[in-house]
Amino acid sequence: MFIGGIPIVSLDKVYLEPESTYIEFLDCTRLDGSKELVSRKDPNNFESVDNDIEKISNKLKNKNYNGIVLADDVVFSGNVLKSIIDKFNSNGISVLGIRSCISMRESYEYFNDELPLGLKCGCVMEDNVIDQICERDFYFGIPQSGISINTSDGVVKAPYFRPFGDPVARASIPNVFEDYFSKGCLIRSLALWDRINTLSSREVLVRDLPETIVNTNSNDSVVKTLKKEININRDTRNIGFSR
Repeated sequence: MFIGGIPIVSLDKVYLEPESTYIEFLDCTRLDGSKELVSRKDPNNFESVDNDIEKISNKLKNKNYNGIVLADDVVFSGNVLKSIIDKFNSNGISVLGIRSCISMRESYEYFNDELPLGLKCGCVMEDNVIDQICERDFYFGIPQSGISINTSDGVVKAPYFRPFGDPVARASIPNVFEDYFSKGCLIRSLALWDRINTLSSREVLVRDLPETIVNTNSNDSVVKTLKKEININRDTRNIGFSR
């Protein structure tokens, strides 16, 4: 699969599987509170995305390609895409267009003005949309969910609810509903992991998860971790520090 003879670089293989000839995969995420992009598979290496883009660019140029189309699920502010475009340009690869499921109107108009093939998407959201969210960010321990946080112990992940992450900053949840919303996410996560334990016939531990979660004990079970947070009564406003 490719667009008019132009290879695709996908930013999320959940939606578009990479394959050897025409679809490359760039796995990157932004660190919380930073414009820094890191690779999900190597989040402690701050040159990882630059290295991945260089490898993809060299591979494409060896096949006599010098332009690509980026594929993403949602284009909100467009800042991540702008950074990626600059990095590909520095490696001699032009981003000719973007394809996505959803885009904010401001980003839609910007990229259609800037790129030869523009931005094509299934739905354009108006400027009064408060936020765009993905359900996987509101479950504990789901791969490629949440936000990456740079701590003294390295880069860890935080789902978008307390006490791990910040639902107000990350998902525009009103302050008055922050605790109520977070407890609901904890309860839903507990139901999910109770079921996973049943189906796998074993207790899944935090250290078994594909990504390290902030403010957790790796030797505890996932269910124990969630139950403790549901029942505990304390201030959960500070994240990013070991308890």
